Amino acid sequence: MSIVKTSEEFSSRRKVRYGTGSESKPLTPSTTNASLSPHKTHYGKDQDGQEAYFIDFNIGDFDFKEITIRTEGRRLIVTGKSKLAQTAEEFSREFKRDFTLPANVDQYSIAAQLDEETRQLMLIGKVVHEPENVQKQTYNSTTSAEYASSSFSAKIGSIKENNTGKSFDYEIFLGNDLKDGQTTIEITGYNVLVVRVIKNDWDRNGDFSHELKRQIKLPAGANPQNIEHGIDKRTATLLVKVPAK
Repeated sequence: MSIVKTSEEFSSRRKVRYGTGSESKPLTPSTTNASLSPHKTHYGKDQDGQEAYFIDFNIGDFDFKEITIRTEGRRLIVTGKSKLAQTAEEFSREFKRDFTLPANVDQYSIAAQLDEETRQLMLIGKVVHEPENVQKQTYNSTTSAEYASSSFSAKIGSIKENNTGKSFDYEIFLGNDLKDGQTTIEITGYNVLVVRVIKNDWDRNGDFSHELKRQIKLPAGANPQNIEHGIDKRTATLLVKVPAK
């Protein structure tokens, strides 16, 4: 029998406590399987016949509801935590597994499936492909392809401005390190637009992050309400559209 959940269902941490009168769980060697068992990765077809990337490992006697899954950029982080009661004492246990997703796997599509008999946890991510013939799209009279070629020499944080009459548009170059980052935008009391982009990452030495903070003095005719923004990953730019009054 298998249990299937999507990554959204792991958004909050779950804790399980076995109190007085409930069945206790002994600490067994399989408790450590989740952190020590080797993992396997491969490409294949999911249950819908779509191309997918698979990671599987044994979680020992952890319950499926004790597992938390989250992504941070290309990192896929799996943790398990629970408390166990043995007679009058209470023990806690936990594990953490950290994986790096390939560039062609959608980090927002991760689903998990548990085989209750073998205790193998399967993590499944959809494979995405870049279209072979990407049509050129114009933005402020500059094609994405042209901007992409010129952006290799652009400085991170540099801005291209354009006033369309209906809005003030800004292109902020992020570079490859920040194009998958999280964006926040706020307006200060002096009508200054403050843009922050943060990308958390990791390597064998530990966690690190890339961060960009950029201030833009808005013109007098700008309306700081209903600002739109989004990242164009092909050109590694943050596009900000500020309505005109």
